[in-house]
Amino acid sequence: MKLKIGISGISGRIGQRLIPIIESDDNLSISCGLVSAHSKYTNKGINIGHTCEKSDAWIDFSTPDAFEIVLNHCIETKTPLVTGTTGLSKKHFKEIENAAQEIPVLWASNFAISVNLIQHLLSKYTQLRPSNVEITETHHVHKTDRPSGTAITLARSIKPHGILKTIHEDEFLLDDVKIKSIRDAEVAGIHKIDLENKSEIISISHTAKTPVIFAQGAINVAKWLVNKDKGFYTMNDYIDSLS
Repeated sequence: MKLKIGISGISGRIGQRLIPIIESDDNLSISCGLVSAHSKYTNKGINIGHTCEKSDAWIDFSTPDAFEIVLNHCIETKTPLVTGTTGLSKKHFKEIENAAQEIPVLWASNFAISVNLIQHLLSKYTQLRPSNVEITETHHVHKTDRPSGTAITLARSIKPHGILKTIHEDEFLLDDVKIKSIRDAEVAGIHKIDLENKSEIISISHTAKTPVIFAQGAINVAKWLVNKDKGFYTMNDYIDSLS
């Protein structure tokens, strides 16, 4: 029996990468694709619309408004949700916490295992060696939110309770962690972290060569999440399950 996956934001950069991966997997199928009511996107063989259909799991890479639609649908239908939508507000994260009382849900700013391991490393290192930290994130020119969700997550691994402040259009502070945003061409995603203290300077860089890495990661997580009980899961939970 194939696992039926609904894709919210199917016309987007990640949504389009999800399609061939799912179609090439004998254990998966696409139940439908969710787009905005004004979208002209079509795909022969896939039911495309602006209302949700029953699926075994939903993968969401859309907008904050569309996220609310699919989240409410998943609560109503008791469907697991994997979401990588960024630009969410405190209100949205509160809604995720409430949804976790009913369904299994996992939100992540980045579905690359490597990035999540870097996040863990930053947390441990800066606890042992307090450092000045600067994060530079570079993405394609179509990405509207600044800074990236991944940059914010990396910064919060160092300053969990930090409040994000805008210094200039492309410069931010989360507590004392500096974040710089660059939008360039069709870059899939580059995150560079520089740490400096009295003893040493450390530079860590991650470059996504293709958005496929995020699509494949989300699919792997969805396969895992459908077998979990209700709750708010993280990429750390998923990574721990692999060891």
